[in-house]
Amino acid sequence: MDKVGEFLSQVIPQANTEDLSESRFCKMCGAEISPIVQNVPGLMRNIKTYLPCVCEIEAHRRDEEARAKHEQQARIERMFENSGLGPRYRKCRIEDFKRLPGTESALRVATNYTSNLAENIKEGRGFLIFGPPGNGKSHLAAAVVRVALDCGQTAIFERVPRLLARIRSTYSEESRVTEEEIMRALTQADLLVLDDAGAEKWTKWTEPTLYTIIDERYSYRKALIITTNSTLDGLEEKIGERAMDRVLEMCEIVENRGESYRKMIASGMTATSLPQAAK
Repeated sequence: MDKVGEFLSQVIPQANTEDLSESRFCKMCGAEISPIVQNVPGLMRNIKTYLPCVCEIEAHRRDEEARAKHEQQARIERMFENSGLGPRYRKCRIEDFKRLPGTESALRVATNYTSNLAENIKEGRGFLIFGPPGNGKSHLAAAVVRVALDCGQTAIFERVPRLLARIRSTYSEESRVTEEEIMRALTQADLLVLDDAGAEKWTKWTEPTLYTIIDERYSYRKALIITTNSTLDGLEEKIGERAMDRVLEMCEIVENRGESYRKMIASGMTATSLPQAAK
């Protein structure tokens, strides 16, 4: 036997060369795994190896996917603390939504969306809620983000005026993040909420910037949720026809006709005096 054969004989366990027909059984599912018999040049006998079981491969894939999601969310948190929810919205739950008259459709859409969250995010489906301010549009969108985060999805909730200001701030030499990093996070997150769209001041810079964000989500089939106090025509004037065209394809459109809950509270109405549907 030449030197290569002698070396291989030493490094390859004897168990790998004896009973070439012996199978092993997967520790996870119990499936039988037959050996693959190979002839190694320079070795005077055959060896056997085993491929991993399908369930082992799938478990490894899930572990790697979870690790990648965790790292991605960590990057998002560095730029958007608490995914952008902030103190006011980070505890929002659909169960806590004030069911005022006229909010039924918006509540139904948000509830149905979370009921089939994984599939909706996978397919890049979203929704747009429009209507007067103060009737819970942001609450519902934030509640969906909370569910997504609890399910291990990556998500960002950002008021559009604040988001645009954040992007502008990256142009400063003192900025710790770049515009590219923010735009990458907005594109790669499983779910993006653009809250209060249309409230931003229109400029020649804001319209193409919002178009880029929406178009990237559209191109990569990423889920998008939008809330706005504007009418649909008013929103189109702010974000542009091209962006609006993509939104209409990506999102289910629903109008929230409820009155302003904040105005009701400001006028002195208590929880017990609100309309029955709000309780």
